[in-house]
Amino acid sequence: MDNNQGVHQTTADQHVIEVIEQTLLPSMLIDMEAVPELLKESAGESSCCIFNVPQEACRPLVISIGPYHHGEPQLQLQMLEVHKWRCLRALLGRLQPHGIHLKDLINVMAPKEKMIRQCYSESTDNFSGSDLVKMMVLDGCYVVEFLRQIAGYVQSDDIPSNNSYMYISLVRDLLRLENQVPYFVLEDLFETTNVPKEMTSLTILALKFFDGIVERPVRFSVRYSNFRGMHLLDLLRLSLITGGQQNIGPAEKSSSYELISSASKLNQAGIAFARGEASTFLEITFDSKAGILQIPKLRINDTLQCILHNMVAFERCFLYCDKHFTAYAMFMGSLIDTANDAQLLCDHGVMWNDGVSKKGIASFFRDDAIWDVSESYLESEIARVNSYVRRQQIRVFFTQLIYTPCRYTWSTIAAVLMLTGAIQTVYTVLQYYHPR
Repeated sequence: MDNNQGVHQTTADQHVIEVIEQTLLPSMLIDMEAVPELLKESAGESSCCIFNVPQEACRPLVISIGPYHHGEPQLQLQMLEVHKWRCLRALLGRLQPHGIHLKDLINVMAPKEKMIRQCYSESTDNFSGSDLVKMMVLDGCYVVEFLRQIAGYVQSDDIPSNNSYMYISLVRDLLRLENQVPYFVLEDLFETTNVPKEMTSLTILALKFFDGIVERPVRFSVRYSNFRGMHLLDLLRLSLITGGQQNIGPAEKSSSYELISSASKLNQAGIAFARGEASTFLEITFDSKAGILQIPKLRINDTLQCILHNMVAFERCFLYCDKHFTAYAMFMGSLIDTANDAQLLCDHGVMWNDGVSKKGIASFFRDDAIWDVSESYLESEIARVNSYVRRQQIRVFFTQLIYTPCRYTWSTIAAVLMLTGAIQTVYTVLQYYHPR
């Protein structure tokens, strides 16, 4: 009887398994083969370079460029949408005598639709091919015309160029990660509308735009005139990296990365700070002979904070680049732990406080300083600083030992001699009673 019950139970279990298999297997196979609606198949590939991230600093405030924030109902975003159309109309009016019309811009963009979609980490399927091409033409022409105006090639009332809140906000928005279009879109539109020939390149225009944002040598843009980024934000990133080199594959994790102590602790250890002369604020060096940490001058303001946050966000998402800005943020975040650290660097001319409190400077890099870095370009400099600090600590210890007031020194020596004598006495007694 028990055997029959066992057989029936086994048969029932088998039947349940078969029913679940028949109903669940087909649906899971369909789900597995389906293309994800939000995450693109190209996500993680080198072509995917424009990301949607959970950070407010990466979202536009006054103008939407590209698909991520297109059509959002904010008043300021919609207001500048009208300016885009007026700007495009003015551009076409300038091009008409040269035989270039709107259809030419459309014909340049239409064949690139698939390439454009592959650049975005999230799906753009909610935009038809026509809508996507329309967006690229409108937004891309606006960005190109903005760069032309900054460089002095065109004049337009549709692009604010004075030092107003709107202009500063526009500058920041054009460098936000979620507000980018592929660089090849800008290049194609620039070349198509470059009549009469301006004897320059899109990169030169962009670098002149960057010169108004970050301080660097006057001839800096000439050196990097052949650069091409994935988008405007990446071009700025590359132009600030010495040599402009980046990895062609995913960066490897470093297992020996050290953090640096705060500026106050380093100063107590005998390290001095000086303003370094360099083409980019990333070029931090340490003179181990003189014990001087040289840091290029940094102007701390809201624009720099916006740029740095977006650079770090891009480096976290994009696998195919060096993590220079992440490393820099970690370095400065460790160096500036308190308001006193910020004051110390300001006193040495390393930082220029532009409307940010000392406490605000201390928290400036905090959000970006908690992330690990792969093969930090500052790793060797940090190791040299820490090695110098350790040597200084040993030197200070022996110096204090030598120059401590004599009564303490001789008391220590007397105690050591008494202990040595006691040990010698015990050893002699043991030898007497337990001879070998």
